Amino acid sequence: MKTLKTAMLSLVVVLAMSACSNDDDSPKPVNEEELITRVTITLEAEGEEDVILEYSDEGGLGHDHDHEGEGTHDEDDHDHEGVEGEASGPLKPGVTYTGTIALWNESVSPREDVTDEIREEADEHQFFFTPVGLDIEPGYADAESDYITGGSDNPVGLKFTLTTGATGHGELNVILKHQPKKPNTGLEDAGGETDMEVNFHLHIEE
Repeated sequence: MKTLKTAMLSLVVVLAMSACSNDDDSPKPVNEEELITRVTITLEAEGEEDVILEYSDEGGLGHDHDHEGEGTHDEDDHDHEGVEGEASGPLKPGVTYTGTIALWNESVSPREDVTDEIREEADEHQFFFTPVGLDIEPGYADAESDYITGGSDNPVGLKFTLTTGATGHGELNVILKHQPKKPNTGLEDAGGETDMEVNFHLHIEE
């Protein structure tokens, strides 16, 4: 009986030591969201003046909004409440603009070019462009393979297109998702965390 008690006590000690060892294991590193404080979007089209979209916020441009059901906005709603970004001028109707996005973290000195980080982690990021009340058709002009070796043909959105239709005005919502599901059909099933969200009020004029 004494031998059995001794064996059981030894087993308890071993299990306790094993539990302590597991508790001491270092946690896996967490890939934190990028801090983005400024975004500049340049829209170019042959024969047309460049249009610059810009916004900055020292607190960062990320939001925790739930975008399930995106695309259900009332397209006749042109309320400017919550519009944040500024456009240097109107877009022309019937034109395809090529857009490029530049991102910075200006909370540090010198400022950090976050665009490079997005390129390096292209498989973990994707921009989404949602027009509200605007006759605009967004499209992607890049893929992961443009930035990383062995990357797929899933889009990233650092380069994109906007094809304008009829004159009017409304919002263009630009969202950057971190670790979205790829491929996806849009914000509805992309998931991931929001690194950046900005609305731009745009006019399409002759």
